[in-house]
This record gives sequence, C-alpha cells and structure tokens, in this order.
Amino acid sequence: MNYYTSTGSQEVLGPFSVTELTARHASGELPANAQVCAEGTQLWQPILAVITGPKPTPGSPPPPPPPIPMQGDSTGGLIPYKNPQALTAYYLGIFGLFPVLGLFLAIPAFILGIIGLKKKKQNPVIKGSVHAWIGIILGALSALYNVPLTIAVIVALVNKK
Repeated sequence: MNYYTSTGSQEVLGPFSVTELTARHASGELPANAQVCAEGTQLWQPILAVITGPKPTPGSPPPPPPPIPMQGDSTGGLIPYKNPQALTAYYLGIFGLFPVLGLFLAIPAFILGIIGLKKKKQNPVIKGSVHAWIGIILGALSALYNVPLTIAVIVALVNKK
C-alpha cells in the first residue's frame, strides 16, 4: 500500500511505499509530526502509526516498592522486639511506679508509648500495641502521683533543716 505525506504545509508528496516512508523518516526528511494518508482514502494519520521499524516506546515503569514483610515477631508478639519503643515504654512504665525515681521514668514511658503506637500503625505486622498502651497508661499514672510525692519529699527535706 502506498501513502501520501504532508508535513503541515499545503504541499502533499507521494505516493510512497511504507519502506520509502521509513527511510525518509529515518533520514530526518519526514519529522515525527508528519501526517500520512493511504492511497484511495481521506484518513490522515501520524507517520509513526504507519511506518515499520523502531517506534518510540514509553519509558519503563518504576520498579515496584519492596514488599511489606508478612512475618511478625518470632515470639508470636509476646515480646515485641521489632518495636523497641513499645517494649521500652512498657518497662519504663512498670519501673516508673517506684516512688520519686518513677518521675524520671514516667515521662519517657509516655512518649515512647506514643511513638511505639505510631510505629505499629505504619507497619501492622509488627506487634507491640499492648506494650505501648501499658507504657502510656502507667507513665501517666506514675507522673500524676510522683509529682506531688516528689514535691512532698523536697518540702519535708527543706523543713527538716
């Protein structure tokens, strides 16, 4: 089949065979925006839709993201070692129950508990939400009763002198 070609001007050239169109396009004589019409029709189409040979290919898609690990803790979540913030919050919350000393452990327990919950939300496979909640609750309770207790101890020491 032969084709007529036009590069946007009023001039129509041809007819040319597909092989000739390919050669003219490869040499740069016919740009990529040139239009061609099959002999005996009135339908104009881009030259790239007709010529044989290398056609532009779209870029390759980006690589897929790495898969989310589907295996949680090997302990079954009993000890959330993949969520160290939640685990640390748990222990700090428990040791924060000690009088006076607990004040210094309660605040980090509360903060690390919140961080542990956020980490669990980002990656649901890891465990530790219970440990994080225990750290948050015990940290808050420890802070509530250790602040007045610490103030009372300081006042008692000052008045003793």
